[in-house]
Amino acid sequence: MAGSSRKTPTIRDIARVSGVSATTVSFVLNDTAGQTIPLGTRDRVRSAAQELGYPTTLARALREGTTRTVVVATGGLPRGTALESFLDGLDIELSSRDHSVAVLRATGDALARTIDAISPRAVIDLGAIYAGAESDGLDGGWIDGLASHTLTQAGHLVGFGHSRIAFARPAETVGISAMIGLRERHLRESARALDIAPPATIAMPEDPDAGTDALKAAISRGVTGIAGFDDDSAARVLRAAHSLGIRVPHDLSVIGFDDAGWGQHTTPGLTTVRIEAVDYGRRAARGILGITDPNAPVPHSWVVERGSSSTARS
Repeated sequence: MAGSSRKTPTIRDIARVSGVSATTVSFVLNDTAGQTIPLGTRDRVRSAAQELGYPTTLARALREGTTRTVVVATGGLPRGTALESFLDGLDIELSSRDHSVAVLRATGDALARTIDAISPRAVIDLGAIYAGAESDGLDGGWIDGLASHTLTQAGHLVGFGHSRIAFARPAETVGISAMIGLRERHLRESARALDIAPPATIAMPEDPDAGTDALKAAISRGVTGIAGFDDDSAARVLRAAHSLGIRVPHDLSVIGFDDAGWGQHTTPGLTTVRIEAVDYGRRAARGILGITDPNAPVPHSWVVERGSSSTARS
């Protein structure tokens, strides 16, 4: 009867009632492998689903894949080399098993409406994962990887004898503030693990004349090594250093992050961290499909040395 009809609850409804992100709800209902979601959070999500009358057939449809599609929501994250190669790996693995990938940059209600319309097998909401990494307990493989790659970056500078380092981030933070916050936290943790002083943070603006003051102040505090949020931020440091007459790498070592490829064309060439994210994508796809592969490659990162870093002066 029309009077007794009731709207079928969605993952978004469960997220609102349980006080977590839609991504967390999807992970819990799908029993997604590799996610360290606290037991209390899982119980809260399942209780909310039961309270709202979320049909078990819908949860099963997510696992079985009514459209054989996996949605990746990038949430406004910058389209860097690591993200693109992650998507490549995901697509390679899923397409080989008759699934497809839909990449969405929408957020909020627009994203939720699209997900409801697609009815995907699973949702990987990268923006939500980064934004809620601490509050939702989502320190999964991608977040662990980001921390380890930051350690690779910091370890390179410390290996050259730099005990006072700084984190260079873009001054413009719209859409990437959560990512910047994570990288700052990971660099502090890396500094602690490497037994050096907590790193300073300098904001490098896009304006070529506006970043010199921040860099000059950092150097006056004894900073001899700069770890960039990304290659663009590191390049801004190179430009500011040139304007100030600071010699790189003789006076200051600089290392980027998430190798954009063009670092070989700067002067000096930009040393950076290369992330093997294809394996992350393939591993994420296998987890979604419930496939265990003990011989799968372990995702890793390494330093691409191009000349902008060297031994600290005594």
